[in-house]
Amino acid sequence: MKADRAGAAVGLALGILLISQGIQLPPGKEGAPGPGFFPVWIGAGLMAFAVFLWVRPQGTQRLGDLFPRGKEARRVAGALLALILYAAVLKPVGFLIATFLLFLTLLQFYQRGRWWAAVALSLAAVLGSYWLFARFFEMPLPEGLLAL
Repeated sequence: MKADRAGAAVGLALGILLISQGIQLPPGKEGAPGPGFFPVWIGAGLMAFAVFLWVRPQGTQRLGDLFPRGKEARRVAGALLALILYAAVLKPVGFLIATFLLFLTLLQFYQRGRWWAAVALSLAAVLGSYWLFARFFEMPLPEGLLAL
């Protein structure tokens, strides 16, 4: 099976799932979308892109070519492990510390370079995302160790 067709099939299936789950939620009132609004429209958009991917001329890439091998497979596995560990420690450690360590780990894992640059970039990304979500959007984030 060609990779384009496999991706289109997965996109169609996810779009159908999103729409079927979204229509079970209230769509909202006029001028204020409810919880069912975005899943339905995201599912519809995903299905539209999947149909486009299905009908366009196919490329030469096979499905087996999409999966990483060797060193690249270890990098993907390492990134997945980092994300799993992040999810496990987010609540007890807190957003700021856990996210800083995740960014630092991923930056050093994929872009081995100067530590000070990775630390500075991780710190800027964490503080920026904290300001955006906690201060601007007023979303509660896990405080963890910093709540003491």
